[in-house]
Amino acid sequence: MPPLTDKQKKNIRQTSPGHDPAVIPPKPGLSEAIVRERTGVPAPGIEAPRRRVWIFWLMLLLMPVIFFAVLEGGLRLFHYGREHQFVLLRDGGGEKYYQLNRQVARRYFTGDGVAVPDARSEAFAYHKTANTYRIFCLGGSTTAGWPYQHNAGFPSQLQARLSLLFPDKNFEVINAGVSAINSFSVVEFASELVHYQPDLFLIYMGHNEYYGALGVASTQGGWKNRTLIKSYLALSRLKTFQLLRDFLALFKPKPQAAATGQTLMEQIAADKKISYGSEVYKKGVEFFAANLNEILQLLQEHQVPVLVGTLASNIADQAPFETVFSDKFTAQNQWKTAMDHGDAAFAAGEWGSAIAHYGAARALDELPAESIFKLGKCHQALGDFRQARLFLERGRDLDALRFRASSEFNQVIWQVCRQLQVPVVDTENRLAQACEGGLIGHSVMTEHLHPNKYGYFMLADAFCHAMAEHGLVVSSDQWPWQRDLPAATLMEQAYITPLEDAIAYERVRQLTGRYPYKQPRILQIDGDADYKAFIETIVAGVLRHAYGWNEGHYRVAEYLTERQRHEEAAAEYQAVIRVLPGNYYPYIYLANALISQNKHDEAEKALLTGARFSANLPFAFAKLGVLYMTQNLPNRAKPVLERAIGTAGNSTEFTNNDKARVHFLYALALAQTNEIAKAKNHIHIAARLDPGDPRIQNLMAQLQPIAP
Repeated sequence: MPPLTDKQKKNIRQTSPGHDPAVIPPKPGLSEAIVRERTGVPAPGIEAPRRRVWIFWLMLLLMPVIFFAVLEGGLRLFHYGREHQFVLLRDGGGEKYYQLNRQVARRYFTGDGVAVPDARSEAFAYHKTANTYRIFCLGGSTTAGWPYQHNAGFPSQLQARLSLLFPDKNFEVINAGVSAINSFSVVEFASELVHYQPDLFLIYMGHNEYYGALGVASTQGGWKNRTLIKSYLALSRLKTFQLLRDFLALFKPKPQAAATGQTLMEQIAADKKISYGSEVYKKGVEFFAANLNEILQLLQEHQVPVLVGTLASNIADQAPFETVFSDKFTAQNQWKTAMDHGDAAFAAGEWGSAIAHYGAARALDELPAESIFKLGKCHQALGDFRQARLFLERGRDLDALRFRASSEFNQVIWQVCRQLQVPVVDTENRLAQACEGGLIGHSVMTEHLHPNKYGYFMLADAFCHAMAEHGLVVSSDQWPWQRDLPAATLMEQAYITPLEDAIAYERVRQLTGRYPYKQPRILQIDGDADYKAFIETIVAGVLRHAYGWNEGHYRVAEYLTERQRHEEAAAEYQAVIRVLPGNYYPYIYLANALISQNKHDEAEKALLTGARFSANLPFAFAKLGVLYMTQNLPNRAKPVLERAIGTAGNSTEFTNNDKARVHFLYALALAQTNEIAKAKNHIHIAARLDPGDPRIQNLMAQLQPIAP
C-alpha cells in the first residue's frame, strides 16, 4: 500500500474519534447528553457543570439558614418564649397607651428558682400632648424605690414636686428602674426608651456591676468579655436562641432557693470575695465606664438631655461584709490579736487605745476592710468626722463582697460625664449633708444602700434642683420656687402611709435576716398595739400576694374609718390615687373621709374626678348628689342625680336600695325647685324599690296633697 498523503492523514484525523483527545467513543447504552456531560462538552440548553456544582453547594449552605428562619418564624407565630421589648402597646377602653413590660428582666435571668425581679408596670400616654414633660428614670433597685412598693421612690416624689411647681404641665416621671440589673441592661433600656419622645433621662446606677444580671461576678452571667456579653444580648432576642437556652436549662441542676428561702442577694452572688484592685474588680469598673459612655453618647445622638446621679451607700452603720487579706499574707493570728484588743478598747470607750490597736492591725496588712472601718468608727466617736469619712469610705471600698459601689465608680461618673459635657447630680453629697458629720448612715438608709423615705426625698430634691440649675422645663430664672413647700409638707403630701412604711420595714427585716448580714434590722411603725398588729396582718397579706397593694390600703382605711380616724383614712386613699390616678373607686371613699372632716370643697373635687373616670357608672354621680343635697343645693344636685339614675343599670353592685335613695333624693330636689309632677313620679319609683324606707314614705305623703 502506497504511503498516505498529508491530505489523507488530515481527513482521517477529522473523521476518527480515536485520534481526537477531546472526544471519547460512546459506549453502548449511553446517551449523547451523558457523554457530553462526562467529557465536559456542553450541549445546547444544558448548563455547564460548574454552575450546577455552585448551585448545589449554595443550596447546601442555605438549608440550615432556611431551617432556622422557618423555625424562628414559627416560634414567633406561636408566641414562644418571652416578650422582650421593654414598652408594650396596650388598649384600655378603646384608648391606646404604653406600659412598661413587668417581665422585661427575664431577658437577663436564666434558670428555675431564681427570683426574677419585676419592673414597674408604669403607663404613659400613646399620644403625648404639647404640655406633657416626659422623664424616664433608669437604674437598679434604688431607682425602683426598694424596699418601698410605691410613692416613696425618688421618681414618685419628684413627680409630685414638679406637679406642684408647674400645675399647668403634665409630668410623666416614668420609673424604669429594675432591681438586680446593671449597666448592660440600662444600655438596652435607654436604646428602646429613647424612641418614645423623652424630654429628659435621669440615671442612678452602678451598685450592681458585679452581682447584677450579666455582672462579672454574678450567677446570671459572670463573663469577663464585654463583646461576648453584647453578643449574648443580641442573640437572646431570637426565639430560636431562647428555645436552645431553655432546652439546655433542662439539664442543669435545679436550685433549692425556694426551699431555703434565699434572698435575691444570695442567689446572684457567685464570686463573694473580690479584692480591691483585682482583675475581676477592674473588669467591673471597665464595663461600667464603657456602658455609661455608650448610654450618654446614645442620648446625645438623639439630643435628649440627661442628668447622672452619683452613688451613695451606708458607710457609717454598715460594716464590711467580707474581709480579705493580701496574697501571701501569713500573719492572720497576729492581725486578729490586734483586732481583739482594739474591740475591747472600743467597747470600753477608750478611743485612743482602740485606734492604736486597729492601726497596728492595719500596719500588718492594709487590705482587710474591717480594721479600716473600725478606725473610722473610732474617729467618728471622737467627733473627727473628716478623718472618719476617709476611713469609712475606704472600708466600704475594701469590702470584698461588692454589693456597694466603691468610690472609683463615682470617679468614673465624674470623668465620663466631664468628657461628654453631661451634668452630674451629686446625690451622694446631698444625702451626706443630711447626716451628722457628713457620714451617710441609718438616718437616711434602710440597710447597706437603699434610702429610707427621707433619703428618697433628698434624691428627688437633688434631681429637682439640678433640673432648675440646667434650665430644664423652663429657663433657670423662670422656675416658680414661690410655689414650693417646706420639706416636711412635701413629705406629708407624698402619702407614704404607715402601711407603706410597714411593708418596707418587713422587706428590710427579711433581707437583713439572711446572708450576708449578721443580724436582722428591726424597724417599727408608730401607733398603738392594736393598730400595729392590724397593720402586720395586712403587710403579711400583701407580701404573700393574698391581695393587692391597693386592697391593703383600702382595708387599713376601713379600719381607721371605723375608729373615726378620718384624716388617716383619707391619706390611705390618697396613697392609692397617687399610683392609680385613673381608678374612680378611691376617689369616692376619699370623698367620704373628707366629708367626715367637713372638707366639702375637697370632697366635691374628688367626686368630680371620680365621675370623670366612671362616666358610665352611677357611684360618683350619686355621691355628688348626696353632697349637694346636704349643702341645700338642689339645682346642682339634679343633673348629677339624673346621671346616676341613667347609669344605675350599668352596675350590678348598685343595689335596689341604692337606686331607691337616688330616686328619693332626686324627688326631693325636684320638689324643692317646684317640679312636683316629676317629684311624685320619682318618689313612687323609690317606694317600689324600697317600700320600707320611712323617709321615702314621709316624702310621698307630703307630696300627695300638693297639686302639680
